[in-house]
Amino acid sequence: MIYAAEKFDFPKLPFVFIRHGETDANRAGIIAGSNEPPLNETGRDQAIAIAPLMAQASWRAVYVSPQDRARTTASLVLPDYEAKVLDGLRERHWGDLEGRPISELCPRFDTPPNGEGFDAMCQRVSFAMQQALAEVSDDLTVIVAHSGVARCILYMTGFEADGPRVPNATPILFRPTQTGWEYEYLTETLIKEISA
Repeated sequence: MIYAAEKFDFPKLPFVFIRHGETDANRAGIIAGSNEPPLNETGRDQAIAIAPLMAQASWRAVYVSPQDRARTTASLVLPDYEAKVLDGLRERHWGDLEGRPISELCPRFDTPPNGEGFDAMCQRVSFAMQQALAEVSDDLTVIVAHSGVARCILYMTGFEADGPRVPNATPILFRPTQTGWEYEYLTETLIKEISA
């Protein structure tokens, strides 16, 4: 099997990833995929709650999925930034499984009936990340997208694609190292470090 990081042209630049806030589909354990469930009240509160942390740094740019739950999250988390939409950051299309319980998901690397394969999704996420990280800057880029996009990013940076979902509305700092990648939840201490 080819190591994931060698299969995809993933830029080796640090960035912050945020999964959108909670939706009713998330709460109910339903596969949303290409559907458009809006943020629920909890999801909006989650996004608003991390805005003060994110306001402590200057960001180069904010890139967002075209889907409403991600765009709304970006507008609540970073209201002073105009988020740039990248179609490649949209959630995986789960085909006939959309609207079904998460317990019915097919294995990660299988293609769901009438849906999108994981490698195909990662190819488009890789291209979107190349666009988002094309400009080197002292200020980091913020990506606001989905659980499936986070899985692709983890996979392409050498981590497990099948681990737990990343939490809603929780900023995660990804940084390249000499031997690969590391990631950790963003804190005030890390904000000061990356802003220094």
